Amino acid sequence: GMTTLMWSFMLFIIVVYTTALFFREALGRRKEENVYEFFNSVPRSMFTTFRCSFGDCSTNGGVPIFEHVHESYGGAASIFYCLFVFGVTIGIFNVISAIFVENTIAVAAALATDEKRHRLQDPKRWNSTITSLVRYMVEISARHKVPGRLSDCVDEIYHVDVHCGVIDEMIKYPEVQALLDDLDIDREDHIHLSELLDPDNGGTIGVCDVIDGLRRLRGEPRRSDIVNINMMVRALQVLTSELSTKIEDIHGLMFSYRNSRRSSE
Repeated sequence: GMTTLMWSFMLFIIVVYTTALFFREALGRRKEENVYEFFNSVPRSMFTTFRCSFGDCSTNGGVPIFEHVHESYGGAASIFYCLFVFGVTIGIFNVISAIFVENTIAVAAALATDEKRHRLQDPKRWNSTITSLVRYMVEISARHKVPGRLSDCVDEIYHVDVHCGVIDEMIKYPEVQALLDDLDIDREDHIHLSELLDPDNGGTIGVCDVIDGLRRLRGEPRRSDIVNINMMVRALQVLTSELSTKIEDIHGLMFSYRNSRRSSE
């Protein structure tokens, strides 16, 4: 913020100084009434130029300075003044505003990203939230009942598996939706959790699959996720190619064995 402000100030001062030099040489040499006293030195010319850039370009009596300039120096000076006001108002001020807005948005995005990273790396948030989700899953399932604290029944919880319908039913609870939001899991993924968390399409989901799947769903999609899948697909391609070669070898051996049996008969 302060760095941007200083650079914006320097840019504006350079424009005002350059224009003030021109006004000093063009309007501060002849002693014209209501003109000379405003441009008779570089500091006075800079102050007048600064005032004019913000719309306060008048004499002590309230008469616009450049009305007198127009009468004394003609239309060329008025045209230059119009171009100066247009350039400062439409150009310089808009550029400065755009720089401030861009930096403000960039800082806000960086702060949001940093806050989200801290949430994703907070072990207490993860442990407490996933414990609550597992308790909801066990309570909704009619097949499993875990009395007391979950920490006292770790072995039983580890072997718990529920039907996919339990996950679909659990997602309907506002409390569960709030817990998933707290884990930064996209709302659009909530209704597909039963499909996403069932890796073998067996119709049942274990607690370990739920925990591992929710951990992978947290946050925004990352390039590493795509690269990981790509590497796994390549590994499967290699294994499939090796398996295909072995099947062809076995088929060749069986074909040779069948031919040898026929010839012996």
